[in-house]
Amino acid sequence: MKDRQSSKKPLGQILIEAGIISISQIEIALQEQKYNDLRIGEIIVLHGWTKQETVDFFAERWSKLSQEEKKPLAYYFQEAGLLDMKQINAILRLQKLKQNKVRFHRLAVEQGYLKQITVDCFVAHILNTRDSNTIALAKIYEILESYTQGEKDFQGIELCKAPLMGVSFQGIKLDRANLTKADLTRADLSHSSFVEANLDRANLTKAIFTGVDFSKSKLTGANFRDARLEKTNFQSAVLEGVDFRGAYLAKANFAGANLKKAMLPLHYTYEVYYDRDTFFDSDFDPKFMGWKIMK
Repeated sequence: MKDRQSSKKPLGQILIEAGIISISQIEIALQEQKYNDLRIGEIIVLHGWTKQETVDFFAERWSKLSQEEKKPLAYYFQEAGLLDMKQINAILRLQKLKQNKVRFHRLAVEQGYLKQITVDCFVAHILNTRDSNTIALAKIYEILESYTQGEKDFQGIELCKAPLMGVSFQGIKLDRANLTKADLTRADLSHSSFVEANLDRANLTKAIFTGVDFSKSKLTGANFRDARLEKTNFQSAVLEGVDFRGAYLAKANFAGANLKKAMLPLHYTYEVYYDRDTFFDSDFDPKFMGWKIMK
């Protein structure tokens, strides 16, 4: 079983681009690969994340599809082990019942047999067109691979709308990075640095940011619901409209931060810090809520 295409594109990258496995799964596989002689595909199959025939298809057939005579998408989905004949026949029967013609792959997605990302990836690859989602995932895979090899400096990187759910990037540097609308749900970036980074409207729900430096960063409209933010530094950060409800803010530092229209927890059994330059809405009294002023 081969793990790379003739173009040397890593199998793990192809599988996340096609939505076969998640970013957090490939992260686990890359970490495990450091301690054994197994290939990425073998690790993925052993975990039960996808079938052997699917791994073999992407390792051995994927690079050749754009050069071959085009066939119906259903043929490729079956060859990849993503659809069986029972599912294909069910979709074809449903297709006949529709008054207006509906494409096969659209019904496959509607029936829950395939993910939209998988269909989009196949179409873009077979037609040899560029897909913005594929480009974004390729960059994420490069970061995962570099991080696994010990690299932690990713300052200034472009990760707008990046799907980073569940990743574990502890102690990395993302200063001045663009993570606008990025999805970091349940991610663990403890002790990392986001100085002057842009995380406007990013989804950070239930993420772990213990000891993270967000100083001078832009987080307008970001979602920190139920996130762990112990000892997190928000000094001089723009936090307008940020949702902090349910977040754990023990010893977080908001000195000089703009918290206008921010949705803050209602109760505090721990210390949170601010200073005279911190901006709050007029109806929020930090002293009354038990926050501690820094001198």
